[in-house]
Formats: sequence, C-alpha cells, structure tokens
Amino acid sequence: MGGTGLGGGGGGGGPETVPCSPARPHASGNSTITLQSGGTNRTYLLHVPPGYDGSKPLPLVLDVHGYTSFASEQMMRSKWDKMADKEGFVLIEPEGVNKSWNAGSCCGGNNQDDVKYFRDVVAKATADLCIDKKRVYVSGHSNGGAMTHRLACEAADIFAAAAPVCGWVTVNNCAPSRPIPVLSIRSLNDGTVKIEGADADVNEWLSNNECAKDQVTTSGVCKTYKSCEAGTQVMDCRPRGGHDFYYGNNPDNYLVPDNAWPFFKQFSLP
Repeated sequence: MGGTGLGGGGGGGGPETVPCSPARPHASGNSTITLQSGGTNRTYLLHVPPGYDGSKPLPLVLDVHGYTSFASEQMMRSKWDKMADKEGFVLIEPEGVNKSWNAGSCCGGNNQDDVKYFRDVVAKATADLCIDKKRVYVSGHSNGGAMTHRLACEAADIFAAAAPVCGWVTVNNCAPSRPIPVLSIRSLNDGTVKIEGADADVNEWLSNNECAKDQVTTSGVCKTYKSCEAGTQVMDCRPRGGHDFYYGNNPDNYLVPDNAWPFFKQFSLP
C-alpha cells in the first residue's frame, strides 16, 4: 500500500491536499522536542521520514511506550520508524513521567494530565510540521495501550483511529465525542494483561461505535466489524505469544506496524 494515499473512511474528508505555505522544513531523522504541558516540562521523540519537504501534509502516528519503558526504547522495539520511512508519515514517541502514563489505572503513581499532554504534543507537532490534522493516529503497548484506549475515549476529536496493544480500557464512562475506529490487539498467552479481559474491551468499542455484532469477517488472527456508525470499524486481533510478543518473533509473525498502518490509513477525521 503506497505512500500517503489514504481513503476518507470513518466519516473522514480524505487526505489534505493543500500544501503548507509557507513550508515548515525540518531535518529528517530523530530529534528530542521539549514542550510545556500542565506547568511541567515534557519531551517527546520526533522521527521525520526522508523526503519530508515541509510543504506536503503528512499523516502523524504516535507510538506510546509501556510502564518502565521510554520513548527511544519503544521506537527500537516497535520499529514504527521503519514503517514511517517506508510509507511517508511522521512518527512521535511520547515520553511518560516516571516511565509511566496516567491511563486511569496502572502504573507508577503518575498523576499528570496525560490527555492534555497528548493534546499539547499534537498541537505542537501540527504547528511545527506540515501535518494533515485529519490523519493523526495513536497506538501503544501495555500501560501505553491503556493510555491509547483512554485517548480514544477522551480525544476522538484529534485522533482519526487508535490501535491499543496489550492494553485495556480504564475509563469507567467511555464516551467518545464521535465514533472512532479501533484496532484492539491482545496476545493469547499474555501473563500480564490477560486475554480474558479482551471481550469486554472489544464490546465497549462495538457499543460506542454502534456496530452490528453479527456482521463480522475473519482473516488470520483478526475479526473485523465493518457495519459500524459513520463508516468506522472495530478490529479484534489475538495473535499467539506473551505480553512482549510485540517486540520479537511470535508464532503468528504478527507485527504491529504491518497491521496497524493499513488499518489507520483507511480513516481520517470528518
């Protein structure tokens, strides 16, 4: 699937085609960006793909590390930067406080307003770079997966789709501002975030998006519910492997960027 060509699913308006003028140049590769959020100095790791010229609006993906991890380690493990370079989008690896996220429960005693932090990160990135605001996506692992669920619940106005990995819904009253496509990835042999909780999380999104539960297609380790409100989808993938299947070989050879990016690029904000 090529480059940045994207359909306007999920009620989306399609790719942004108006060039940024003036252009917003930035060197390709990795850099650490500092910003103020909630009165605290925060950072994130920015990866800009080769060929970025500051004039053509590109999609943006945020990849959220788990508890005890950090931005550069997450990039090394997830390899989202390789997909960004191949497909032509900007990648951000956010940095949690005390290597954790305030996802609603778990982990590390983080009491920061991390939803605001993510809003601030997206606002800064879209101001500094030539980003298509309709095509901003979020994924994350474990505590970062729980944070991804929370962002889908509370920041559906800025994220076009979400792909939590080995995460769980922590928000008691999840009420997204619009239907949002969600790819839920849970490993069958996860000893940390047990697969037994996956049904409840998927059902949460089927309910939020008013999906027809009897209209589902199965392919490999995934089920896809396509008959949902506003053209959204809920995808439920359950590869074999443990909690950290994300970072290495697993029996189903399920690689998150290889599956999440094709899902993401179907959707854009209205």
